[in-house]
Amino acid sequence: MGLIRSIGLLVLVGLLLAALPAQAKKKELRQVVIDEVTRVEGRIQKPEVWYLLPRSNLNFQGLEIEQKLVPKIEGAVKKDPF
Repeated sequence: MGLIRSIGLLVLVGLLLAALPAQAKKKELRQVVIDEVTRVEGRIQKPEVWYLLPRSNLNFQGLEIEQKLVPKIEGAVKKDPF
């Protein structure tokens, strides 16, 4: 058991040491300087939406209202706003 643990520890330390240079490279900032002006010409494309309706009868039915809203609206109008 002791030999397996020591080998595992050595492999772990080796992997950590191999990862250190990769992390150091990520921290370096790269700076890009553009010396010339580039002109881009073209048209801005507008988004388009297409939809197709099937050639069938679409039967839409209204929803049944369970409560009457008129008394609630009247109560809200009669109540003081503040």
